[in-house]
Amino acid sequence: MRAIVGPDTELLEKLSKDLEVQHIPIEMRVFPDGEACPRISSIEGVDVAYLFNQLEYSNFNPNRYLMEYYFAAKSLVDMDVSRIDAIIPYLPYGRQDKSFRHGEPFSLKYVLELLSEAGISRLYTLMAHIPRLSDIMDREKRMRVVNLSVMDAIAAHVQNLALDDPFVIGPDNESEKWADAIATRLETDYVFFDKKRDVYTGEVRTTGELPSLTGRDVLVIDDIISTGRTIENAVKIIKAYNPGSIHVIAVHGIFSSNAIERLAKYNISIVTSNTINNPFSKICIEGTIARAIKKW
Repeated sequence: MRAIVGPDTELLEKLSKDLEVQHIPIEMRVFPDGEACPRISSIEGVDVAYLFNQLEYSNFNPNRYLMEYYFAAKSLVDMDVSRIDAIIPYLPYGRQDKSFRHGEPFSLKYVLELLSEAGISRLYTLMAHIPRLSDIMDREKRMRVVNLSVMDAIAAHVQNLALDDPFVIGPDNESEKWADAIATRLETDYVFFDKKRDVYTGEVRTTGELPSLTGRDVLVIDDIISTGRTIENAVKIIKAYNPGSIHVIAVHGIFSSNAIERLAKYNISIVTSNTINNPFSKICIEGTIARAIKKW
């Protein structure tokens, strides 16, 4: 028997229905000192378990989040579940996909090793910020990582916006592929900005030039809004070209460091997917996950 194992959330309930599998709840207990202690009440008769959890922007704690997956997976192994697949909508530590400076950790590699060692056979995640994933996973054969695209769901949302003469912008070099994909669907043009991040201070500098945007609706596409500095820098440039409106769409909405308050002053529309629960998470990803699991 198959089951999806995780806390009671709306997204998980939808996944349970889409996959036509039983939902077995996890009690997400946290001790007063912050230590995680997830408890699975019963797993009797389950051979394949899909382990699921979702981050909240208002209580964003990627360290505890990973330990909850680790402890839950180890518990499922101890409860004699023969196969464990993890659904991790937002994969923490993806940006550290190499050791950028001497002495820094190869964080993503270590996280994947941790999850593999826990007994997870396959990890489903969505548009992880890991351009070097294939190189990393060539060394880690025990666990397969399926990095799913959310572009179809984003494109469907964009089509419903009825934008006037849209123009698509990627706020940095890495977002070019997503800007290109959306611009192709909208049959319009796009550009992407050049972004430089100081590896010591974290300061972000963005440069780029645009054609006249007078009266045009601008769509900014990115994978992650964390502090919002990348989006804020892009919006400052775009505003100088007199656009009709600015719509920002991202996959993962973390919104740390008062990002929501800072971005609110620019009179822009913001939408993210629901990989992380936040006030802007309107693009649903459960269908993308369910289709991938059924395929594999």
